[in-house]
Amino acid sequence: MFHNSTQKQHWLFSSPDELEQVRTATNRTYCEKHARAASENRLQLLLPAEERLLCQYYMKKLLEFCNLFQPPAPRSALATAAGYLKRFYLNTSVMEHHPRDIFLCCAYLAFKVDEYNVSVDQFVHVLAPQLRTSVADFVLSHELLLLKKLKFHLTVHSPFRPLEGFIIDLKTRSPGVPNPDQFRKAADSFLVRSLSSDVGLLYPPSQVALAALRYSSKQTKIEVDGYILSVLLRSEMPESAQKVMDCLRSRSGPLVSCAQ
Repeated sequence: MFHNSTQKQHWLFSSPDELEQVRTATNRTYCEKHARAASENRLQLLLPAEERLLCQYYMKKLLEFCNLFQPPAPRSALATAAGYLKRFYLNTSVMEHHPRDIFLCCAYLAFKVDEYNVSVDQFVHVLAPQLRTSVADFVLSHELLLLKKLKFHLTVHSPFRPLEGFIIDLKTRSPGVPNPDQFRKAADSFLVRSLSSDVGLLYPPSQVALAALRYSSKQTKIEVDGYILSVLLRSEMPESAQKVMDCLRSRSGPLVSCAQ
């Protein structure tokens, strides 16, 4: 369960500002450690914003890589790999370990954890032939490093499962909503795009999934707020239910902007 998970306890942050503070501290620690080499022009240091841009670039490469397999890696494996890459670079500078290499380690470990059975030979087969041996060696030799950086917290609760739960619940408990399956395409696209953002480090997966459902409902012009209030929040006091809706609406803006 998410509420008892290491994800909530160790990898969920209260605000973007808190995330920024963690990343800035990581960058500062590395820069202070290598200040002498930088002063002698033997090393070029990056700013926190530059590190962030590099991570975002290789996050997109990670998602592209996961879709090279046949059949494509399941959504749960994508979310797990993306979660590992974000967690790794919260406390590690890209100047210490290049994301060009680490994103492959994250993908390989995520495939194993999510039981998407791919051998190391199959894993590297989608790469150029001249890279296969070196990548296989790197991935296997750095797996323990990745595990340590993740604090051996391997479970990533993704929003894809709660999204399916909401769609099934719509079918069974809200017959007034026509064909809930039509929400799936836009909501799934929303969630895939959100993997490149920080929403997984800021919001519980159920809230991200619900934001995706509301986003999809706006795309299809079919209202679901009534379902949220009368079904999901039926047991809440009216004042409490309204607070939840206000919170969801206020968070949907940042979520949508991050995922677009």
